[in-house]
Amino acid sequence: MGTLEAATIFVIGLGICNRICYINFMQSCRFAFAVHVMAVLALEKAHCCSSSRLAQTVNTNPVVIRRLLIELQEAGLISTLRGPRGGALLKRKPGKVTLREIHEAVDQGNTFGTHPNEPSQGCPVGKKIARVMERIQDRTNRALERELARMTLADVLRELQSE
Repeated sequence: MGTLEAATIFVIGLGICNRICYINFMQSCRFAFAVHVMAVLALEKAHCCSSSRLAQTVNTNPVVIRRLLIELQEAGLISTLRGPRGGALLKRKPGKVTLREIHEAVDQGNTFGTHPNEPSQGCPVGKKIARVMERIQDRTNRALERELARMTLADVLRELQSE
C-alpha cells in the first residue's frame, strides 16, 4: 500500500474535526517543502532543476512541486524555463531571500488551527474562546513573520553545511 492510499484510508476513517486538522497539517508542510526546494536551487546555482528532480529530493510527487514552483515564481523568487532542458532557477542570491518571503509565497495560513465547529455558547469558555484564540493567533502570526523576516535562505544553507 502506498503513502497516498494509506493517507486516504486514514482520512476516510476520521471524523470531520480530524479531517480538517489533517488537511491543516498537510498544508503546513508546504513551507518546509518550499524552503527545501529553494535550498536545492541555491546549491545548483546556474543549473536549472526540473520539477521531477526537485520532487525526488523532497520525496514527493512532482505535481506538488510544480504547484509550489508556480507560487514561488509568482512571488518573484524564482524563474522557470520550459522545455526538455528547462526547470527552475533562483532569481536572487540566497542572502537576499528571506524565509518570510518564501512563507508568504506558499502558505498564507495561520500558525495553528481553530475549532472547526462553533463551541457551546452555554459554556463560559465556549462562548468566549474563539475571540481569545483569534487574538492569540494574531500575535503568534506576527511573531512568526518577524522571525522569518530575520532569516534568509543563506542562513538555511549555512545550517545545512554545519549539520
